[in-house]
Amino acid sequence: MNRWVEFMMGRVIAVALMSLVTGSLAIPSPVFAGQKIALCHAGVIKLLSFAEHVKTLRGMTRYDPEEVDKLVEQERKGGPDFFSSQVIVQEENSGSGTYDLRTFHGINDAADYRNVRHWTCEPENFPIVYFIGFRVREIANNTILVSRETGVVNVISLGSLDKHLEKHLKVKIYQSDKILCNDIGAGCIAEIFYERG
Repeated sequence: MNRWVEFMMGRVIAVALMSLVTGSLAIPSPVFAGQKIALCHAGVIKLLSFAEHVKTLRGMTRYDPEEVDKLVEQERKGGPDFFSSQVIVQEENSGSGTYDLRTFHGINDAADYRNVRHWTCEPENFPIVYFIGFRVREIANNTILVSRETGVVNVISLGSLDKHLEKHLKVKIYQSDKILCNDIGAGCIAEIFYERG
């Protein structure tokens, strides 16, 4: 009986987690000008501490010490939620580029990572945007609306929405006036670990 109860509790938790992470984007959401954008991956991540992550980066010959020092300075300016609040624009589908992006942002050395929605980003979907610590809620009026949810990973395609990253899409907190990125192709506020690559 106890094993059955544990099994059922695990199923309930898995369903609840899937609903939390994929939310309204499990089905593509309508956006301005009749276009749609799709969630092409969702997951749950437990990042290492920032100090542990920096130690990992410093142990790799792939990154110059100055590059890691610059990241440490960004984190100091960004505050305690900097590492767990990420917006990453990946312009092209590239094996080494993806590896670098995921390594530098702590995805590859995460303490735990669980797929909720398997990767479906295809070359024609690029550019894509990783939102780490945010769930994409809605896209309207040239704005991507997100809610802060630590540990949530949403990856969306900009392929049909802003292929050349020239529409100056904003990122805002859902049901708030707080702007995280005035132009997702150019950068975000200091509290966000942002990269375009």
